[in-house]
Amino acid sequence: MHNLLSDSLMIIMCVAGVPMVAIAFTTGCLAVVQAATQIQEQSVAHLVRLVTFIALVVVAGRWAGDEVCALFERTVRAVETIGRRGL
Repeated sequence: MHNLLSDSLMIIMCVAGVPMVAIAFTTGCLAVVQAATQIQEQSVAHLVRLVTFIALVVVAGRWAGDEVCALFERTVRAVETIGRRGL
């Protein structure tokens, strides 16, 4: 059960953390460019975040989906095992 919990936390960190870090990085780079060029249009920042997220889904979406499905299957098997043993 401990192994399942640690695997779950690791998958959550990878699936949610990587896009957040990538979006934060690209937004930070865009903020520097906007400050240098004095273009303060907010819609540009939203567009960059959206494009970054879509690129991440295209590149790593299949992997993330496979990992979440595998974790779900392991969780269901663990629940079945607990049900047979009766806690």
